[in-house]
Amino acid sequence: MSKRLSRPSLRFSVPYLAMLTGLWLPSSSVHADEASYSLSLNVGAAPRYEGSKQYAVTAGPGLRADFGNGWFIDPLQGGAGYAIRFLNGMFASAALSYDAGRTERNRYGRAGSDHLKGMGDIKGAFLGVFTVGTKVWGDATASATFEVPISHRERGWSGHLDLNTPVVKWGSDTISVNPSLHFGSRKYVQTYFGVTPQQSANSGFAEYDAKGGATAVSVTVAWRHTFSRHWALQTAVGATRLLGNAAKSPIVQTKQSYFGGTGIVYTF
Repeated sequence: MSKRLSRPSLRFSVPYLAMLTGLWLPSSSVHADEASYSLSLNVGAAPRYEGSKQYAVTAGPGLRADFGNGWFIDPLQGGAGYAIRFLNGMFASAALSYDAGRTERNRYGRAGSDHLKGMGDIKGAFLGVFTVGTKVWGDATASATFEVPISHRERGWSGHLDLNTPVVKWGSDTISVNPSLHFGSRKYVQTYFGVTPQQSANSGFAEYDAKGGATAVSVTVAWRHTFSRHWALQTAVGATRLLGNAAKSPIVQTKQSYFGGTGIVYTF
């Protein structure tokens, strides 16, 4: 029996804005041996990059395909891969995804800002995304995800620990609260939050040698209303707090940020 793993919280290693259109796709559920396909239209807002005080709105479609045999395609929430659920309540998945990196100017649908001029672009990379998790009580699940670059490996790896907790189920409505802890290797934190001597000379930011470890905590509250077997509306809002070396970076304008959006989903 396959399990599609949702990503209710911010994934810092994917494009910060494009990721938002995937926040409110159908929540994690266990599928029997039958195929399921979902199309969605979404709109949301988030900081231009991790630590930015500027926000941008993005809108776009979403697509998810579960083929009923464990294989799935979901460009916005893990790419393409295989997921499995075990009889003891544990689950695991492996997928190939793509992270578009970050730019040094404002670009629609891309992480980045004019504030970063002189920092250079962070190149996009293909990622191996590996998740393991388990049911902890009721429908609540705990999971750990690691995102390892396959190309441009100098970026370093990142990961997050997630708790997906449905707190209200009433008729056609479900509300869940999903806290997460984000972390990364030294290379990863240096790539996204560090400032090299050359970058300092080009941008004016002070040099900064970032260390690996926890980078942020975040919490997402998601509400899903089901109209029928095929149609649903899902809304998500959340907050993120940068931690440790990430929070101390000279490129960070604010440690606290917020995100949110809504989308209409058609499943067939």
